[in-house]
Amino acid sequence: MKGCYGWMGKFLRVDLGRGTVDIDDTLRHVDEYVGGRGLAARIAVDEIAPGTSAFSAHNPLLLFTGPLTGTAAPYSGRTSICSLAPQGYPVEWYTRSSFGGHWGPALKYAGWDGIVISGCSATPVYLLIQNDRVSIEAAGSLWGCGIFDTQKRLIQQYGEQLRVFAIGPSGENLSRIAIAATETESASGQGGFGAVMGSKKLKAIAVQGNQAIQIADPDRFLKICNLVREEAHASHGWPHPIRLDPEKVAQYGQRFQACTQQCHTGCYDARYYTRVPGVLCNKLLAGQVDCVAGLFPGLANSFYNWNLGFEAGFEITQMSNDLGLNHWEILIGMIPWLRDCRRAAYFREINGRAFDLDDPQVWADLFRSITYRSDELGRALAEGVVRGSELLGFGQEFLVRYYPAWGYAGHWDGHGDHINHIVFPFWLVAALQWAMDTRDPISSGHGYTQNIMNWSTINSPDYGLSWETIKLIGKKVYGSELAVDPASGYEAKAFPAVWHNHRSVVKDSLPVDDQIFPRIYSNYTSDHYARAADIEGPDFEFHLLNHATGLDWTSAEFDLFAERVINLERLLQIKLHNRSRKDDETLVPYFEQLENSVNPFKGQAVGLDPVKFRLLLDQYYALRGWDCVTGRPLPETIERLQLQHLSGANTPSGK
Repeated sequence: MKGCYGWMGKFLRVDLGRGTVDIDDTLRHVDEYVGGRGLAARIAVDEIAPGTSAFSAHNPLLLFTGPLTGTAAPYSGRTSICSLAPQGYPVEWYTRSSFGGHWGPALKYAGWDGIVISGCSATPVYLLIQNDRVSIEAAGSLWGCGIFDTQKRLIQQYGEQLRVFAIGPSGENLSRIAIAATETESASGQGGFGAVMGSKKLKAIAVQGNQAIQIADPDRFLKICNLVREEAHASHGWPHPIRLDPEKVAQYGQRFQACTQQCHTGCYDARYYTRVPGVLCNKLLAGQVDCVAGLFPGLANSFYNWNLGFEAGFEITQMSNDLGLNHWEILIGMIPWLRDCRRAAYFREINGRAFDLDDPQVWADLFRSITYRSDELGRALAEGVVRGSELLGFGQEFLVRYYPAWGYAGHWDGHGDHINHIVFPFWLVAALQWAMDTRDPISSGHGYTQNIMNWSTINSPDYGLSWETIKLIGKKVYGSELAVDPASGYEAKAFPAVWHNHRSVVKDSLPVDDQIFPRIYSNYTSDHYARAADIEGPDFEFHLLNHATGLDWTSAEFDLFAERVINLERLLQIKLHNRSRKDDETLVPYFEQLENSVNPFKGQAVGLDPVKFRLLLDQYYALRGWDCVTGRPLPETIERLQLQHLSGANTPSGK
């Protein structure tokens, strides 16, 4: 390393069982693993032993920023959180989540790149970080509070500059679908990491800081930041303009509000409201609605066709946020599954009330029963739907409709998730990404499936690009037009799965926003290939990293770092859970079902061909340098990536 640029050079080690705080060196690993998800994986492979459970004192909770966090880099305010995940199924897979807001930048300004939290406190505590002053404080008065109230109380005590990452009662009660969150909507949603904090009796991590982040080449870095900011004109892969609703602006104070620091793009599904009348409570509510939370009111003439209405839906959204419950699990998995179970007469009531999704009280009762484990249904669903169905003894036949693998509901895969429209052959790449992951692989999926579908005339008939344009760009990025050809099939789909798996690591390690990067398609260039000055869109992150940190990596070295992290995570899965190809193929029955939407180039819905998919898996493993029988990294791959000293996990077992 040429100097401590981008990184602060140190991270915290907090042992809640012993009540100690120590300092560790960031720079010993960042030249290979960068930060965020990459650095967390490098630490986890050393420190998580086989047999450790998600709620064990020996399960470390790793929160890491990256070298771009807190800088002027566009869309760089995110933080990665990694651990053994309570939501994981059939085992508590090591995995990751991330969250936005301003907490990560505040941690950097306090002088720290991250935190490794081990041990379990005997009583509730919160971690207070004020620059170099770090203390473990009693949180008995906060235990039982919602996420919003926890933030308010700590900010009142320490000042408006405090940033708070907290859990609600769901995390305290060890719900496997509990989130942790900062501000009004920036949550680590998937994984159940709120319950990991709850198991450690850690209510919150509160941060203040005023230190500067050093940049290696400030002038060039700022120039690239401005170029990227100007080009990044379309979020979520949408090429069309994003507008507010004039009626909601007037009635509810609707406005755009960025969900992460350095975000400069209005999102189609991120809105803040300042005055929404409560339906169950007699007061005006304020807060943000992001991502899938827009489904809480219901969506007429769709799969999600309940009718709470905007005001009740908004109130239920905020209740879920405050209690600390996972929106995606509830809306995409749990509610459709409960609806199927009710139709099958497996149950009739929620807390003595008829199961009517148009009644906001039903939702409120359901959320409280899950949060406080107050009845049989709530206790089961607090374990997540997949485990919950086993505990309840009903509804297992409906799981395959909504849950591909690993304990997570479908996401941009053309089957269980009915809100995002994706058609064959594009969900083949999603199927590969699901097969290789330990959670829903959405940071990879957004980059490929969301981009192609939303930039195409299928999802954007008025603003989408022609398929000829998309195919030319696909050949440039993926090496073959067949990788993005809507008339194609299984051919040329392994490479984009590998490529976007790498970009997922990049986004989670720098970190930068998943909905913006990688930049591939554009309306700002004549050929619609993203470009700013002489920098191609897929290289934006690479140039931002180099000029922030002083690294002189080539694009090949940049890709090598991502490949190293993917392989390290695979070795960790093998070490902890004996991961093999047999595990990877567990999602085949889910994808064998007919897709939700029909490709107009095909004319009819199709499902996965398991024989062809297994050949596609062979291609993926070959590109990875993994054994096609076991699904494990080959010795020559381990040697090439210089992982020999970490490869003890790669022992044959015959599984």
